[in-house]
Amino acid sequence: MFNKKLKKEDLEELKKREEIMNSYKLVVSALEIQNRIYMNGILPKYGCDMNKNYNINLKTGEIKELKPQQKKNA
Repeated sequence: MFNKKLKKEDLEELKKREEIMNSYKLVVSALEIQNRIYMNGILPKYGCDMNKNYNINLKTGEIKELKPQQKKNA
């Protein structure tokens, strides 16, 4: 059985990197929430039912309703 222990400085570096990754995950999560709030504000302007899910093509701007089994980010 392999059993070793990291040096203190390596362990601290690893902890710092993990902390940075976790903070970025929080930022991404917050941006996703802001995006959903924005989408909820503009979709009614285009006659979209807020009880349905949509996919927006970011190149063309085309809005497509998603069937229940193909849910993606709205």
